[in-house]
Amino acid sequence: NHNHHNKKLFRQTPIERITQEELEMHSAHIWCMSPPCQPHTRQHSNQQCEIDDPRSKSFLHLCDMIGSMEESTLPCLVLLENVVGFELSGTAVDDDAQTPQSTDESELNQQNHIRRGSFQTWREVLSKRDYRVAHFHLDPTDLGLPNARPRHYTVAFRPGSLHAKLKDDSISTQLKATESLASNNYDNLFTEEMLNKPPIIHGPKSFGAAPPTLPCIGDFLDADCKIESSLLRIPEKVWSSSSAWCFDVVTSLHHRSACFTHSYGSFVRGTGSIIYTGPLETESNDSDEVDKNSRKRNRATAFLASTRFDLEAPEARSFDADWSKDIDWENDMRYLSGTEIARLMGFPVSDADDGIDKSFREFSFPSTITVKQQWKLLGNSLNVEVAGKVAEIGIKSLFMQ
Repeated sequence: NHNHHNKKLFRQTPIERITQEELEMHSAHIWCMSPPCQPHTRQHSNQQCEIDDPRSKSFLHLCDMIGSMEESTLPCLVLLENVVGFELSGTAVDDDAQTPQSTDESELNQQNHIRRGSFQTWREVLSKRDYRVAHFHLDPTDLGLPNARPRHYTVAFRPGSLHAKLKDDSISTQLKATESLASNNYDNLFTEEMLNKPPIIHGPKSFGAAPPTLPCIGDFLDADCKIESSLLRIPEKVWSSSSAWCFDVVTSLHHRSACFTHSYGSFVRGTGSIIYTGPLETESNDSDEVDKNSRKRNRATAFLASTRFDLEAPEARSFDADWSKDIDWENDMRYLSGTEIARLMGFPVSDADDGIDKSFREFSFPSTITVKQQWKLLGNSLNVEVAGKVAEIGIKSLFMQ
């Protein structure tokens, strides 16, 4: 509501309590789904039993709804985002495990439902309702953003369903005009689900995306962080602990950053990058014809020479108990701000003092939320650029049918 100025309030209720009648009443053209990822993450203690996780209930409920809704009310297009590994949910169940015998068909169906996992349930319901489907594994770096956030995406549409829903002549005329935008043909990406075979997972090359040249982190930083410097400063009890070695440290000249999670600022390992803002030494060179890329590389690696710390991902370097002894943590190391992370995640954020008029298309945080709340919201969010590309593929494919 803050960014879209939407005053209409919808019924606030757990998704698993939404009834089939409500969904059929809305008869929405597009469903956008991002079900809880925790049951499918590497940190989950037992991914094989993810379907029993209470956090899977909302997604499984919607799968059941798609399977039973009146055909004319089904969404024309469904877009889903989840962590990489979602497509493996339930597939590692021990085949030798003894399944309780039962002559009751409903019990047998329930047992099979439990064994096959959320993703197989997802594939089955899409197949049952005649959706054409494409699965993707995409990362923001594939589209030119220097931030790692690999995710699984599913795009599913029902051929001809949009035209059937839009029976009004004026809307049909507008639709035909819009079809001219569907210049790219993504039809070769889609197929009907072959449930007896593993899913086909597409990467960026499948839709013609060329390897991008990634910009520097500095291009995404706030013009002035002095106002929030105290809020972004890393507490001494954190940087002085042994776990601080696991920090992923970048500079403004790096072309990468780690995935930001909802635990950024609360935990160290695997929650996102922090930034070194201190001076960067460069190799002296009197020549006026110094290669700019070489200079950048020298500056980016100078941190190693001055502090004995290698700016690689934590898992790629060797532990050194004295790694941070030369770092001025009070002045030269900080967390990234909410707006900086938002830019890395593709949100259209402008600096407050850049003179650009704000519009409903620009993203901002409500003034009432804290920096930590911003981090948590972004950690639970998705990359706008990647999500936009996935939506483009789905919408254009729907128009072409």
